[in-house]
Amino acid sequence: MGLFDILKSSDKRDDWAKETKLQDWNDIVYTRKDVDIDDPVQRREYIGSCLQQMQEASRELDALEMEYNDVTSHLRDMEEIDALPPEQRAEINECAKKILESQEQQDKFDRRKSRMTDAEFEHMERLQSDAKEGAKKLAEAEDYQKKIRNDLKRLDSEREAYIYQEDDILTAVENDRKLIIAISIALVVIMIFLLFLQFGLGLNVVYGYMVTFLLAAVAVTYLYIHQSNAASELKVVTKSISRLIMLQNQVKIRYVNNTNLIDYLCLKYGVNTSKELTDMYGKYLQERNERAKVEDARRLLDSNQKDLVYMLRHFRVKDPDIWIHQVEALLDHNEEVEIRHSLNVQRQSLRKRMEYNRDIVAGNAKAEIEDMARQYPKYTQEILDMVSRYED
Repeated sequence: MGLFDILKSSDKRDDWAKETKLQDWNDIVYTRKDVDIDDPVQRREYIGSCLQQMQEASRELDALEMEYNDVTSHLRDMEEIDALPPEQRAEINECAKKILESQEQQDKFDRRKSRMTDAEFEHMERLQSDAKEGAKKLAEAEDYQKKIRNDLKRLDSEREAYIYQEDDILTAVENDRKLIIAISIALVVIMIFLLFLQFGLGLNVVYGYMVTFLLAAVAVTYLYIHQSNAASELKVVTKSISRLIMLQNQVKIRYVNNTNLIDYLCLKYGVNTSKELTDMYGKYLQERNERAKVEDARRLLDSNQKDLVYMLRHFRVKDPDIWIHQVEALLDHNEEVEIRHSLNVQRQSLRKRMEYNRDIVAGNAKAEIEDMARQYPKYTQEILDMVSRYED
């Protein structure tokens, strides 16, 4: 079967095996079945693959921890506000009420045909500092996801092709064994027949012996060469399968991390796709320009918002500016609960991704290296040296 035939056959199986493939891509496979640990090249490649997984997990953890600390900071701000003494909280509530009253005075503005609802505008206002970059990052992640899927499909197809090739080689080896038996039986029969002709009938069968031995030598030579080629080809195929598995592990890690990134960005911005976020951001920009025309009518609102920021900063709130966009949460407990819930969901998502990289990716890779050191003590120092260079 040709390579293109194999790829076509694999594409047909993708329709019914899609979900199984996607689930399998989340799994990190460690197998030394086809790895010759005594081969220094294969041994270093395998250990290096594990160390690369740990390094990639470490980089991902650094980025996740920064985002996690930012979300945690917002939650701590809410706790700081809730823990204020009654008289200080009353000042904040009074300022919040003034802001809400100033907002209610904008009825004229509210009667015009708006491109966005207040909730949508305020949502984008909170995210406007990084919404454009977020849309770009989400679009890149979506494009990258398609490339990763294609890579995984290609790797799956290549591995299946090598598996089919391995089966063909093993079948050929088995056929050679059967052929050896058949030739041996034929040689025995021919020898018996020639002996009968020589001793039973008294015929001269010297040429028969010569032809028989010549054919036997040719058959033995052919079978030996064929068996040697098959053994060499089988070794190459098994080594290729092993390398494909290691490469798949690295791609699977990227797939899981990129999927989690897309899920988190969609959760963070409240969208389903990058196009939706881009469209929403474009509407936001137009709406903001229109609202700028009534800026004079909002001077009182701006003054009250500045007062709120000043008080929050005075009361040790780390990021007070965000509260001017969620002032309802200062007066409405349900609104506060929703914001807290959203932040907790983001933090849980980040924690899950951190646990995956720390425990599954880095942890399993570390355990695999430690297990190799225990099972092959003669290579322990070499493994330790590679780990030391990785840590440096």
